[in-house]
Amino acid sequence: MQGIAIGESDFKALRIANDYYIDKTLYIKKIIDNPAKVAFVTRPRRFGKTLNMSMLRYYFDCTQKDSKQLFEGLKIMEQEEKYTSKLGYYPCIYMTLKDVQGTTYENMILDLKTAVLDIYQQHRYLLDSDKIYDFEKKRIEDILFCREDEVALKNSIKDLSKYLNRYYEKNVMLLIDEYDVPLQKVYEDGYYRKVLEFFGTFYGVTCKDNSYLEKTVVTGISGIAKESIISRSK
Repeated sequence: MQGIAIGESDFKALRIANDYYIDKTLYIKKIIDNPAKVAFVTRPRRFGKTLNMSMLRYYFDCTQKDSKQLFEGLKIMEQEEKYTSKLGYYPCIYMTLKDVQGTTYENMILDLKTAVLDIYQQHRYLLDSDKIYDFEKKRIEDILFCREDEVALKNSIKDLSKYLNRYYEKNVMLLIDEYDVPLQKVYEDGYYRKVLEFFGTFYGVTCKDNSYLEKTVVTGISGIAKESIISRSK
């Protein structure tokens, strides 16, 4: 029996439960056709941004072994081979900043370290690969044990895209959800300028001239934050 999955933002969970789903998979086609290397999606809260990002992740990610089953009967699978061939094709980094809301700068850094740790945990198999150099494995271990300094933290996502690119011999799809949450919180708590400077460097290093990326999709609600941070990475 189908239900209405109110508040569900995980595409796989929704499809496995056979809940009602408004087919938005042609959004995948738009992302593939978009000539920009970085696509910004700014929409109000409760607009389905996270569900769409989850959909992109399950579609593109080469580590998702049951992706074809999840997309059976949906519009994207009726498209030409140019699009269907991208199902399960790319290594994928999915990053959400929804919980990076520290009430001090130091706590914000700890929250971001936790978010990056979660991503690296998903790819800890890299430690067993001879394609990753010993000094790079040391950097991965530092992040897994939250030992990295701020310089390493700023470079963490670009470094991971480099490792995945070499491991899979393919460019990486980078998905960043709720990129502006840290700025919204710190604006209220009074250390906005310091965090703005940090994320200006973080996004610049991650997105600008990153040759290991196929495409980056970024979502948030704040156009002001987009201009002040993301514009630095163009």
